[in-house]
Amino acid sequence: MMARFTTDVIASCAFGINSNSIKDPDSEFGRRVRTVFTFSVKKGLAMLFAFFAPHLNNIFRLNFVEDKTNKYVRQSIWNTVQYR
Repeated sequence: MMARFTTDVIASCAFGINSNSIKDPDSEFGRRVRTVFTFSVKKGLAMLFAFFAPHLNNIFRLNFVEDKTNKYVRQSIWNTVQYR
């Protein structure tokens, strides 16, 4: 419940989005945010390389955030900037 509340507050304050995570636990914003925090070996390596050998991320094309999530967040930010 607290994670969904936090998601709602961040979505509202940072992006100007009404994510409704408390009423709808499977909201699009909530799903996208959860993918950032799910662990996988690929994400672990990307994070490790990002801190200790950033050039290896480019060589192996490792990303910490999935492309779909990255695109969604960028589009959300752009929509908020255009609205304001």
